[in-house]
Amino acid sequence: MIYFVLSFITVIVLTFVAAQDFRERMIYSFPVLILTVIWMAYSIIFYWGRMRLVAFAWVITVVLYRAYKNFHIWGDGDSDVFLLFTGIILCTFEIDNLLQFGFLICVFLAAAQIISLIAGVIEAGIKNRKLNWDSGLAVVPGFAMVLIIMIIYGIIRKGSFA
Repeated sequence: MIYFVLSFITVIVLTFVAAQDFRERMIYSFPVLILTVIWMAYSIIFYWGRMRLVAFAWVITVVLYRAYKNFHIWGDGDSDVFLLFTGIILCTFEIDNLLQFGFLICVFLAAAQIISLIAGVIEAGIKNRKLNWDSGLAVVPGFAMVLIIMIIYGIIRKGSFA
């Protein structure tokens, strides 16, 4: 039941921030950070007997998050949404080791980037703009789509709102 409620709130927030990123190229990321902390707490409870896995997963994520923020790879809000990835991945999939975790992060991160690029091409076509290397792409909609699909999978996998 906790997964379902948390998922419902997360989908609402992700929809809001994705629309905001399309509109303004910036997001109000405070709700995302609050959700990240809640998903982190839930992942700790979910993996209670395997704390080393959870600790390493979150440490790896925070190191990547700091790198993204320090080197300005994405906007600050985009990096904040990246933090949410770990909590949702840990709570949706029953991960046994860091190799599985790393694989899932890479696959879903690539999917989010591809979706963001496709959305950017469509948006450029609608607004009659050329897409080039320094075009500002909305990254959060790609993250949001991947996370929402992941959440739907998690709800189906966990059964009828269990």
